[in-house]
Amino acid sequence: MSFPIAFRLGTIHGGEAKLELPNVGGLSGKVAYYNMVVFGYTPVTGCLSLGDEASEALANTGRFAVSQDQRNTISTRFRYQVVSRAWVAFGGAYGSGLPTEFDGSVQDAVQQFGQQIVDRVNFDRGRVRPSLALGASVGAELVKRERLQMHLQADVQNLNNRLNVINFAGLFSGTGIAPPRSYSLRLGIDF
Repeated sequence: MSFPIAFRLGTIHGGEAKLELPNVGGLSGKVAYYNMVVFGYTPVTGCLSLGDEASEALANTGRFAVSQDQRNTISTRFRYQVVSRAWVAFGGAYGSGLPTEFDGSVQDAVQQFGQQIVDRVNFDRGRVRPSLALGASVGAELVKRERLQMHLQADVQNLNNRLNVINFAGLFSGTGIAPPRSYSLRLGIDF
């Protein structure tokens, strides 16, 4: 067991690009792309460690992918103003998958986490499989007066109802699952 406090070195390389569409004929939106490569370098420079494996981790030198090392992320959202007081929107988010280190067999993983979750992990690459979640919204301005404004908005998240695993068996993050399809309705009043 090891609880690292700091590694010898960490590096982050990447970039981002955004395209924004200003309001053109009622349509506006954005597309964003992020690329990030994150590595940590051992040995650990401070930690609480117990056992032989933890002692080995203190002595080893090398490079490893940090848990936030998601190489490609894309997000998008477009909004169309249908009439002066009503709009619709659609968007999505894609992630290429975070690294994972699971020491057991695939059968061990199935017993512990279930087949559906294990199917979302690429054990050969040591990464969670890519995620994709689509969303849609519709909104309307019900009242617009000088001292009173009332807005109604309905949202559907993960419209495609895909099982998206965020993290798998991480030392500090555990296993994270994105929410299934969900609905929300909001009423906003400004006065």
